[in-house]
Amino acid sequence: MKTLKETVTPTRVVCRSLVATVLALCSFATQAQVAANEENPLEGTIDFHVHTAPDVSSRSVNDVELAQLAARSGMRAVVLKNHATMTADRAGVVQQLVPGIKVFGGIALNRPVGGLNVDAVNAMASMSGSRGKVVWLPTRDAAYNRATFDNKDDGISVASGGKVSAEMEAVLQAIKEHDLILATGHVSPEEVLAVVRRAREMGISKIVITHAMSEVPGLNIEQLKEVAGMGALLELVYLDHLRTPTAHLNWLRDWEPLSIGQMAAAVKEVGSEHFILASDLGQTGNPIPPDGMLQMIEGMRAAGVSKADIDIMARTNPAQLLGLD
Repeated sequence: MKTLKETVTPTRVVCRSLVATVLALCSFATQAQVAANEENPLEGTIDFHVHTAPDVSSRSVNDVELAQLAARSGMRAVVLKNHATMTADRAGVVQQLVPGIKVFGGIALNRPVGGLNVDAVNAMASMSGSRGKVVWLPTRDAAYNRATFDNKDDGISVASGGKVSAEMEAVLQAIKEHDLILATGHVSPEEVLAVVRRAREMGISKIVITHAMSEVPGLNIEQLKEVAGMGALLELVYLDHLRTPTAHLNWLRDWEPLSIGQMAAAVKEVGSEHFILASDLGQTGNPIPPDGMLQMIEGMRAAGVSKADIDIMARTNPAQLLGLD
């Protein structure tokens, strides 16, 4: 007699095969569109923020499928992000399986990895394969995120009164020792400023403000300029453009709308040298990440951002962050 697991598994395999087939067709359609153009807008681009399966949330592609799609699209690199576990180990495996693409990972300091856990940071940085590059501060478990979307006061804080916590200080020290990239996650604007200020005092040079204009952290234009002036790069993600009151997925409607036009206006005011572009995609029901990157680039161009500026944000800046240039 077959167990439930044995009975269900073949169905899951068939479903995964169907998903892979659909994704392949989407990829071929994208390639046909690219072939019709004089140049490939995705050639050499880097997606610094992608969510993939396996995960605790439903994802449209797994690690290998993402890398294959990105490679076929001509992209240079992708960074795997997960809210519940590290991705440095997975990136190492995918790097061996999929040629023609660089794959990196990191760790988000949420409760499943112990929160502001310096031991988790050290383990991620020491993982064989050397694919671990990014330390994201708390995302779903950040105090600001919990208060904003769940009306809870049980989240993780990283700073208070303009001063980072002792745990945050230890994490920053580990980031410095391992020459990692500090990404600010879903913490508050005040925490972003405190962390960036302290990181710069400690000599940390690779800093990214995670989806800087999203509702979390929701930096205003003056705050964008302030952290940019301290040397941090401001991440803009295509997912934000999908967050509208009439979005196709209900959870997208919970966030404040942010259009590509608004992001483009910030680029023009602050300067492209201070930004990186990413998709923040991978959620079931949303466009696959390479298509999101393509739409982000085309949307920026339509909003008056030059090809040279897009090259800086989608290629040069993320490549320097990841040590590719």
